[in-house]
Amino acid sequence: MRDADVVIVGFRCAGAPLAYALHRAGVRVIAIDKDPLFSDQPISTHAIQPYGMKVLDRLGLGDLVRDLAPPNSAFRFQMEDSYLQMDLDGAYHDSRSPRRSVLDPALQRAAVESGVEVRDATRVTDLSRDGERVVGVRVKNLAGSEYEIRAPLVVGADGRHSTIAKLTGAPAYLESTSPHGIYWSYFEKTPLFDTDPRYDWGACIHIEGNQARAVFQTDSNLLLLGASGPNDVVRSWRSDPTAALHEQLARGTLTAPLLEGSRMVAPPVGQISMSFFMKRAVGPGWALVGDSGLHINPTPGLGITDALRDAAALADAIVAGGERAMQLYWRRRDAESIGLYHFADDMGSETYNNPLNRAAFRGAMNEPSMPARMRRMMDRELRPHDMIPPTMLVRWLLAETLRGNFAPWRWFGSGSRQVNLVKRQQRILDRALARAERGELDDALPHL
Repeated sequence: MRDADVVIVGFRCAGAPLAYALHRAGVRVIAIDKDPLFSDQPISTHAIQPYGMKVLDRLGLGDLVRDLAPPNSAFRFQMEDSYLQMDLDGAYHDSRSPRRSVLDPALQRAAVESGVEVRDATRVTDLSRDGERVVGVRVKNLAGSEYEIRAPLVVGADGRHSTIAKLTGAPAYLESTSPHGIYWSYFEKTPLFDTDPRYDWGACIHIEGNQARAVFQTDSNLLLLGASGPNDVVRSWRSDPTAALHEQLARGTLTAPLLEGSRMVAPPVGQISMSFFMKRAVGPGWALVGDSGLHINPTPGLGITDALRDAAALADAIVAGGERAMQLYWRRRDAESIGLYHFADDMGSETYNNPLNRAAFRGAMNEPSMPARMRRMMDRELRPHDMIPPTMLVRWLLAETLRGNFAPWRWFGSGSRQVNLVKRQQRILDRALARAERGELDDALPHL
């Protein structure tokens, strides 16, 4: 006897929209979260890319999020003095960066008010099985009560340290680690941000030397300011993270002016020695969504958007029903994510600020077609490794050579090998998706 059609473990920016969408489609859902409702999740990039806002609109949650934070007028990736900027109109191309202490409660309330049943402050202790198939979960609440919830599908939406992923033994077939750590906090926004032309965007990731700094306009007239550096350096910030973050931000050409007359309004939050992965997304009676199955480097700020994308896709698969729909969800997630996985890994690497990439940023800054190509990439219409055509890159490098700069060519070979690796993995995952689209059910993990 079942208690629900679907049990969702984790009730934040993947689990809450998934529960909301399924409930609206007539699927009986019970959502479980280990924390009390309406609490914060500080470990987050905060950025919702335009593609993520489109997904929220499709789910019926877009205007809810628009009420939380102001629109970003542009999203900028900057390396030293060169940048590539995607201008936004606040309508078709919209981006917001609400704090998770604002976003998560809003999404949770929307789901609860729609009628989703939620068991908060409740932890999963084990899975219930019928042979190899998962048929429910064992849980324990704050009062110490232990009981079983039975459902034909259990979804892990419980983050990068997912209990459901561990209990199902969901294997990873792509893994990486970051050489960098990061600390960030919220600061009062001064008039400078709204009046100085250096800040004609709203969200920016600025790479200088071996450090990256982030500026996101968030809600409540606040800015999220963050700084990253090599793990061994960032570990030394732990003794006094407030002073260390101030010091690192004061060294940034874009962040230093924003500190004058401002005040840090929350203790800094940090991450060190981060690891990333792509895991099997579905199995008998279970599925993973959000960071539980796909966790990528946070440097470009793609995580929330990916979680929303996959929540919507999994909702469609569950409503459609059947193993083929679930296989399509898994294979499509992989094919749509592999380029972004490597793009994020590259941005967060210790060698990203190299002569080849600096030359590419200089060339892109003066190439009229590049803002549109960047927008297509962020809208998931163009794969990252296709954003700069090879002929365009060679033209930029020849221009560098004519100016006497030969250094980019020494990085050209390693850059080409990385692109070829991504393209090879893309072909593998595209073939797996094509087989699923033909109705061929295949549980084999891709060999990447």
